Amino acid sequence: MAIAAFTGTTPLFLPERFFIGRLEGWAVLESLVGGLLKRATIAGHGELDADTDTVLFIEAYTFDDGHSDTLHWTIRKGEEGKYTGLENRLEGEAIGEQAGCAFHWKYTRDTPQGDGKSFKLNFDDWFYGIDERACIVRGRAGRAGIPFATAHVTYHKL
Repeated sequence: MAIAAFTGTTPLFLPERFFIGRLEGWAVLESLVGGLLKRATIAGHGELDADTDTVLFIEAYTFDDGHSDTLHWTIRKGEEGKYTGLENRLEGEAIGEQAGCAFHWKYTRDTPQGDGKSFKLNFDDWFYGIDERACIVRGRAGRAGIPFATAHVTYHKL
């Protein structure tokens, strides 16, 4: 899917607007054949540094097996709908692009698991703005470029 396909769609999904303030969310992770792997609740909070056009966004996942994972994002807007992001467990930078109601976000992260181990996972997330207070995400996670799970996430601004 190409980000350009969303040009002109509304509402605009702009990370520098949506991820500011408090958010809550819910997620389900499914295997590629459709079996439920995990469920999670999400609490988030973001602030905008207007001088640098940078979003500082913290999102905390609490999974149904009892483990948690907190991400501390620094998201920087570039030119022409491009974004980059840093997080303390990333390999390199996250790369994003935005058009209309969509935001495409890709990164590789050393991701903690419920058994105390962690795995380097590739993420390919598509955010779709529903209105000014809600978005839905379809994400894929994989290892070595091979997808093995799909996440369905809903975020709601408080």
